Amino acid sequence: MQQRVKRGRLKPGMYVVSHGAGSFEQPLVRVDKPILTPADIDLLVPHDVEDVTIDTSINISLLGQTRPVGVPVTTGIGDELAIARRLYTDALGHVRSFVNDVRKGTDIDYRKATPLVENFIESVFRNENAAVTLFKLRGFDEYTYTHSINVSLLAVLLGKHLGLDKPTLLKLGLAGMFHDVGKARIPEAILNKPGKLTEAEFQLMKGHPLEGYKIMMHQPDLDPEILRAVVEHHERVDGTGYPRALSGDAIGRFSRIVAVVDVYDALTSRRVYKDAMAPAKALGMMYQWRDKDFTPHAIESFIRCIGVFPVGSFVKLSGGEYGIVASVNPQRPTKPEVKVVLDAKMRPQIPRTLDLWSLEGSAQAQDIAQVLNPADHKLDLESFFLS
Repeated sequence: MQQRVKRGRLKPGMYVVSHGAGSFEQPLVRVDKPILTPADIDLLVPHDVEDVTIDTSINISLLGQTRPVGVPVTTGIGDELAIARRLYTDALGHVRSFVNDVRKGTDIDYRKATPLVENFIESVFRNENAAVTLFKLRGFDEYTYTHSINVSLLAVLLGKHLGLDKPTLLKLGLAGMFHDVGKARIPEAILNKPGKLTEAEFQLMKGHPLEGYKIMMHQPDLDPEILRAVVEHHERVDGTGYPRALSGDAIGRFSRIVAVVDVYDALTSRRVYKDAMAPAKALGMMYQWRDKDFTPHAIESFIRCIGVFPVGSFVKLSGGEYGIVASVNPQRPTKPEVKVVLDAKMRPQIPRTLDLWSLEGSAQAQDIAQVLNPADHKLDLESFFLS
């Protein structure tokens, strides 16, 4: 719920939506960022602003806490999901806009996506589990648009685990956001065809990296690594990719990262011609392709990043109950934390969290027995995370 408050009432924990009256003298300025420390108030809202719009449904619960410069803030998964939900909705509108502009032949400016990707990065640093959870639980069906968002977010997440700094993550996130921009020049009848593509249609589809290159090559101040990712994200380390059959280190760094998360999101997303694959199964398939398609150790790094059972996976425990993977354990990827939400007969129960690693060796020890598709059981997993 949005509410207007005086600037002097702002405090850490509040989420600032905008400020300004929308007039010539006081133009409306979108902020869409949380206040993490008292110093953030001055950064987000100028001193001469009187009224500020906040979202009272979002409170990141940091009142009274401070953080050293450079140390990431961790928010609760429920609070961060509320923030990430808004980010995803804003990003969806932006991607729709630039894709439709390309289809109409209108020039685009990639720099307009910079604030969105910066927000992705901040969300990942606050609570990467929450960020990834939302992006895979939301019920969007518009793959043409959501895929760009998911690849951007996952690229940022993997890049963070590889030790990239925030300026580099920004460029990587932009590479993910625009990697498939060339598909806007592919007929929608081919993009959304429910059956198998003909050879001619497949060749046309394979042209989208070059189309993307043509769209992006004249963008002002575009980092060359971003442009390479647009044209190279379907190259494969063994030289079997396209459009130039590059191999090994001839493929750019961003291109190799985007290639991994691009395949993962494609496999785990619902399409007009296939159901979404369970994350654990998708990772298993990608692991089998590791020496052929991806840079050495890339898949292993990605699995350590999101876990053998990624956050948001719907699982059945060996004890019979059902739950959702709430956080991963890099030291023991097969032993994540699971939020148990259903009993053995799939009836709702009071949620509780089990740390499978800490229970190992005890009488309460459990394993993940099965990974399930929540859609088969008509479950809204996001509601469980917020409970």
